[in-house]
Parts: sequence; structure tokens; C-alpha cells
Amino acid sequence: MIDDTIYAPASGAPPSGIAVVRLSGPDTGEAVRAVASCGLPPPRQAVLAEIRDGERVLDQGLVLWFPGPRSFTGEDVAELHLHGLPRVRAG
Repeated sequence: MIDDTIYAPASGAPPSGIAVVRLSGPDTGEAVRAVASCGLPPPRQAVLAEIRDGERVLDQGLVLWFPGPRSFTGEDVAELHLHGLPRVRAG
């Protein structure tokens, strides 16, 4: 198993209505806490939150948390369901 935490688009190319960004790895929970106003949501429940870069609000979307080992990869996994415009996806 790789010890890196990765994030990548998990949906189609923009423009689109929704863009899904998936995070996976050991620091996923910490990353979600850093960007989502809701902190770490309850496992397998979608929570509406502001997505932030420090104090700047980038978007509002759904945050989902799938703690390992009960995730598709066996690692901690999170998904951010954001608006699909290229500007939002680029941050």
C-alpha cells in the first residue's frame, strides 16, 4: 500500500453540472477537515458544506466520508461533490 494521500477528479470533463473529487489515503480525514466547513461528516452520509481555501469560500457542495477498511479501496476515502464549472474545479 502506498502511504500517499491522493485526490483526483472522479467525474467527466468540464463543463458539467457536478464535479466529483475523490480523496484516498491516510491523510484524507485531515484534508477534509481542512477544506470542509462541516469537518468530517458521519460515515456514508452526504453533508452540505462550504468548501474553503483558508478563509476564502470556493464552493458549496456535498461531502461524503468512507472510513477504511469499509471503503472501496480499503483506505480512508472522501468525495467532494462540487459545481462542475472549470473555475470551481481549478480552485
